[in-house]
Amino acid sequence: MNKKMTIWGREFNIKVIFDVFTGEEIIDEQNEALDAFCAVSEKLLSDPKDIKKYCLKKNKNEIGNSISNIFKYVIPTSLLVKRDTKKHTVALLCNYRFDEEHGVALVYETEKLLRIGSQDEV
Repeated sequence: MNKKMTIWGREFNIKVIFDVFTGEEIIDEQNEALDAFCAVSEKLLSDPKDIKKYCLKKNKNEIGNSISNIFKYVIPTSLLVKRDTKKHTVALLCNYRFDEEHGVALVYETEKLLRIGSQDEV
């Protein structure tokens, strides 16, 4: 499944991945989490200030003092909808120029940014 989303001012066709085991069904809470995230995604993903701050903190030597175009460093690729019956947990997974192996993930819990880090930590 793919979703068209505007992320940091640019439109993307984002792949949606549900956290399920082989043969396991997507649970209602995952669909609810995706719907809730998409309903506010334009607001949540309009300003790249948090991801810029993360990039500058991690790779200031390579980047310099500021970022004018976040897409030089970070490209959104997919949404991971976690299997969670207590809260909505959705991660925006991105390719990251300075960590091609692990990328970067913006993790949202109940439609609020919880943390930014390696995709390994999601």
